[in-house]
Amino acid sequence: MTTISEVERPGLAVRAFYKIGEAMFGKVPTPERIMAHRVPLMLGLGALYGSMEWFGRIDAPLRALLNVHVAELYGSAY
Repeated sequence: MTTISEVERPGLAVRAFYKIGEAMFGKVPTPERIMAHRVPLMLGLGALYGSMEWFGRIDAPLRALLNVHVAELYGSAY
């Protein structure tokens, strides 16, 4: 199986998103490391997920439960 290499020298925006990912999950999530190869994609999806996280109408405990349930449905690690 072919693996996707890490970004060797991440720019300022990528490092900022890495810090946010580390703060939220304890380590940089794999999708974030993959999206780092395309910074506009990373910025756009980061803004989408951030807006859903910060301005969503679902309270935090229910959102966390939904995240776990969806991850379980699709066999994802988180």
